[in-house]
Amino acid sequence: MRSISSILFVLLFSSSAVFSDSPVPERRLSLLRNMDFPGGDFQTIFDTGLNACEAACLGNRACAAFTHNSAKNACFLKAETGESVPFDGAYSGRIIVADQSRVSLGQLRAKDLDFLTGEDLAAAHDLALELTNKHIPNDWTEGELLQAAAESRASGNADAAYKFTGAATVLTDAGEQWLEYARLGLLIGTNASTERWQYLQSGLQAAINAYLRADSAAVQSDALIVIARALENVGRGRTMIPALRLAQSLSPGADAQNLLDSATGKYGFRIVDHTIDNDAARPRICAEFSEDLVGAGTDYTPFVQIPDTDRVVEIDQRQLCILGVEHGKRYQVTFRQGLPAASGETLAKNFVLNLYVRDRTPAAWFPGRAYVLPANGNVALPIETVNVTELELTLRQISERSVLRAIQENYFGRALSPWEEDSFGTDIATTVWTGTGQVDLSLNQDVTTRLPLTQAVGPLEAGVYALQAKIPGADPYETAAATQWFVVSDLGLATLTGTDGLHVFLRSLVTAEPASGVEITLLSRANAVLGAATTDSMGYARFEPGLTRGTGGAQAAMVLARTGTDLTFLSLTEPEFDLSDRGVQGREPAGPIDAFLTTDRGAYRAGEIINATVLVRDADARAIDGLPLVAVLSRPDGVEYSRQLSRDPKAGGHVFVFPTAGTAPRGSWRLEIFADTKAPAVATTRVLIEDFLPERIDFDLSLPDGLIGIED
Repeated sequence: MRSISSILFVLLFSSSAVFSDSPVPERRLSLLRNMDFPGGDFQTIFDTGLNACEAACLGNRACAAFTHNSAKNACFLKAETGESVPFDGAYSGRIIVADQSRVSLGQLRAKDLDFLTGEDLAAAHDLALELTNKHIPNDWTEGELLQAAAESRASGNADAAYKFTGAATVLTDAGEQWLEYARLGLLIGTNASTERWQYLQSGLQAAINAYLRADSAAVQSDALIVIARALENVGRGRTMIPALRLAQSLSPGADAQNLLDSATGKYGFRIVDHTIDNDAARPRICAEFSEDLVGAGTDYTPFVQIPDTDRVVEIDQRQLCILGVEHGKRYQVTFRQGLPAASGETLAKNFVLNLYVRDRTPAAWFPGRAYVLPANGNVALPIETVNVTELELTLRQISERSVLRAIQENYFGRALSPWEEDSFGTDIATTVWTGTGQVDLSLNQDVTTRLPLTQAVGPLEAGVYALQAKIPGADPYETAAATQWFVVSDLGLATLTGTDGLHVFLRSLVTAEPASGVEITLLSRANAVLGAATTDSMGYARFEPGLTRGTGGAQAAMVLARTGTDLTFLSLTEPEFDLSDRGVQGREPAGPIDAFLTTDRGAYRAGEIINATVLVRDADARAIDGLPLVAVLSRPDGVEYSRQLSRDPKAGGHVFVFPTAGTAPRGSWRLEIFADTKAPAVATTRVLIEDFLPERIDFDLSLPDGLIGIED
């Protein structure tokens, strides 16, 4: 059970009860070892330790001194200090009352240190009280202690100098002694990591006390420099920057400025990395900063200088990207001094990047996941390429019994990695043809070319195929080959699952007529036949519900349709209707305000007029009349360009007209519609503003090869 005196010590010395008004203690102690102050006792506390005795005297304003008898664990509080006499095993202490002006000064100075935490100031306050036990002056005078410290420092004994300086600081509580004590603490070396950490923390706290008590701007500045060095040593380099800025404002000097420049370069708001999106159709240069940028509402364009470029600047958290650059060109980009961060920090000086936007890396990809092509037509597949004139092609056919395995092992519908090709080509598929394909080239532009397989290979029999396209000479582990899966068949298969079983519908892809008399097979995950049926005159067949209720290896996995040499299939384990590769994700249920927003075009030249139409309905699709809407048009960098209010809707319809200037920034603009500007937008769209737009696009909707072609 703790005594009352020990509880008093905890209350007075805990960091949660440190100081109320000033971080400079009003009362502190100076100790003498093996000495006693006879007489003057006004209170005796038994069964108590030295720390609790000190706390009792500090907490009682009537106490001017104390003596603690270690042998008896007895504490004697004294109203006055008499002459000291030797007494083995005793500790005596005198109360030193701080000048009120120093206490008030510390209170004001603490406000300057807003870059430090409350725990930092509390720890500095605690150190001012604890110093009396760490370094006992005994009956030495201030001058004697400082002389001993100077002699120890001259002889290279930093540890002794540290202790003598600490004892002198107990007597004087002066800013100069606190500063020297902090410097010596940071110089002491030790191999013990815990002990070294304690010296570093003590040095930081001592330097804080030096600043709080400094009697000149020069001492304040020196104390702040030591604070900065201590912060860096304890892993808080970012915080040293405001300390050094304050030091320079108080007493400018080369040392502080050099240290500030170094700290800003290492820890300040700065560019830490940069990237170039060389392989994008519209390349961009991006700089990564050490802190978040302001984002919306701040125009960063004036802070970015890039010659001969109509630049567009986009912000994304810590990243600033410049659009409008071109492939194959060199750029000198200057990020100007003063560029702001969200924290209020700014770029300390200009930062210059000399960059080269190289041509796009040769690449090839197929635009679709899989195709079903008519068996009696010419087979041709579209492929998209960039900076390529020739491709290495491999056509493989998957056998009927391997189709299910290809789906189960997640081969179907995706590109194959180099380490998958061997097993796929050996165990699942058979190579039908290898050769080359010529594709069109337009430097750094995406080009779509048809690969006429029938012309190169000859008529393809019905079945499942995978066409692989490689770039000659490319490392397959860096530039993966593109793979297009397709099915050659005249059979179009659809299924419906219900409580009454699995319903299968089959039609001809050429005539769209029902395909009758076709054998339908239901396969399990284990590739076993669960059942067979034949389509009737309507192209319909049904499997009993029990066949679809299996689990594990008996789970229904695939429907196979076969007639003569024709074959098609439909997986029952993949999503029923997967349009994920087309960007179709569905729509959330309508809320109280359901808005539809459209512009007359998706792309404009600078200087043209953007016309927008908005239809507003409620959750039941009824027009909302009398609801004013606000339309906000924002530039690519997020800065608001124009705002309009529609007050007179007709049957829930609103029209907004936004003229644009010829100097409008190029790029993707955002148009938002608000019913209440304090609430999220009810509708959002984007429009493109560029210098050059295509004059026309002609669509060729004929299907000579079973595909839709687009002609420029």
